[in-house]
Amino acid sequence: MKKFIFPMITVIIMVFGFTTKSNAQKQSNGLYLTYSDYVNHKLSYGSVVKGDKITIHDFLEGNTVTVVSNGAKQTIAKNEVFGYRENNHDYRFQDNKAYRIVDTTGGFYLYSHDKLTQQGKGPKPVSMVYFSTKADKGILLLTQENVDNAFASNYKFKNMVQAEFKNDNDLTEYDNSLNQYKIKELYTETIK
Repeated sequence: MKKFIFPMITVIIMVFGFTTKSNAQKQSNGLYLTYSDYVNHKLSYGSVVKGDKITIHDFLEGNTVTVVSNGAKQTIAKNEVFGYRENNHDYRFQDNKAYRIVDTTGGFYLYSHDKLTQQGKGPKPVSMVYFSTKADKGILLLTQENVDNAFASNYKFKNMVQAEFKNDNDLTEYDNSLNQYKIKELYTETIK
């Protein structure tokens, strides 16, 4: 019995070691150069090789991304890149700002972006919610007026939004039981 256990433990350790190593080599951060790359989860300039890195220049809404890949440094304009993936979150660029992609289901895309707003003794970041009608269309602040304009031909949805939400702040209500924003529930009801 002892002769069987030692080789079995050795095999298990070797398999676990190879599995862990191969998972660590998977590309988890990188740039989506195009909308098609985003849809197909194809990352470019990922952080697979030690020393590779991507720097998003956010200070004063910088307009570039710096990439170090295989020892070569390259600067890319944000308007030439769809977005990026970092720490298991996808982001999309518009007007030199990075918007975190929150929800992409059903033809109504939601994003978040932190904006500095004056609160008390100084400005603090507040997460604002934005939307678009398609992943490659313009991103708009989630307000009743913008929803009305973006979905001008969907009268049922516009009327439901006006009836359900009293002000713009209510548009970001989340339904924990369904794990989605309430406005997305309304939209889904109107496209059935």
